[in-house]
Amino acid sequence: MSLVSLLFGFKGRINRAQFWMGNLGAGLAGIMLMFLLGVMFIPTGDVPKTGAGMLHMLSVMGLVLTPPLMLMGWVGFALQTKRFHDRGRSGLWTLLPLLPGFMITSTIFASLAGGQTPEQAVASVGMWMLITQAINIFMLVDLGCMPGKEGANKYGPPPGGGFSGGSPSGGPIPGQSAPGKTAMPVPGMGLASAESAIERAIAARAKQAQAPAVQTPARAMAGSQAAAAPMRAATGSFGRKASS
Repeated sequence: MSLVSLLFGFKGRINRAQFWMGNLGAGLAGIMLMFLLGVMFIPTGDVPKTGAGMLHMLSVMGLVLTPPLMLMGWVGFALQTKRFHDRGRSGLWTLLPLLPGFMITSTIFASLAGGQTPEQAVASVGMWMLITQAINIFMLVDLGCMPGKEGANKYGPPPGGGFSGGSPSGGPIPGQSAPGKTAMPVPGMGLASAESAIERAIAARAKQAQAPAVQTPARAMAGSQAAAAPMRAATGSFGRKASS
């Protein structure tokens, strides 16, 4: 699987090693990008400790950090989808953390807009944060620690040929000769059958040797003519006069 398909594609399957490598690489790249954008565009001066000040600060951060966050989110969804495929599940399982995340974001914005302090806004989403943590732990264990399903499934062959030693298509491994076909035993061709066949052949040959030779008419006529030829030659020699 190519790097582009690994990070941005939603088809196929990946194993645990590919999942961790993709997440770590995309995470480090995303953090560096957000740091650079934050240094360049997010104000570093004193921010008023009021709801309006915090709301303004969050708005600026949202405008600056949304592009890299969206890119990281795309990569995360792609990796999780292919890993869920390897676990034999639908990629829609990646949408599970969106519900508590949406509730946390909307509640904080509503609390800040209503004049509450940031501490009060964070305290109002405590239950949803616990639900989010439980979902994250489940996905971490299921996607990052559990092995994939053996063999091919409806999402494709095992990643990298699987752990069974075969190729993804089920054929022989490249560079190795295909195993020879094992001949299936023929019913009735055991040792006893071979001995009985040999005995029958010997008996049939003995019968042919004992039976009198049967001559065909053409062969009998040819034999009589061959036997009469010397007699005719002898008669002819005695009946002629000797030449002087």
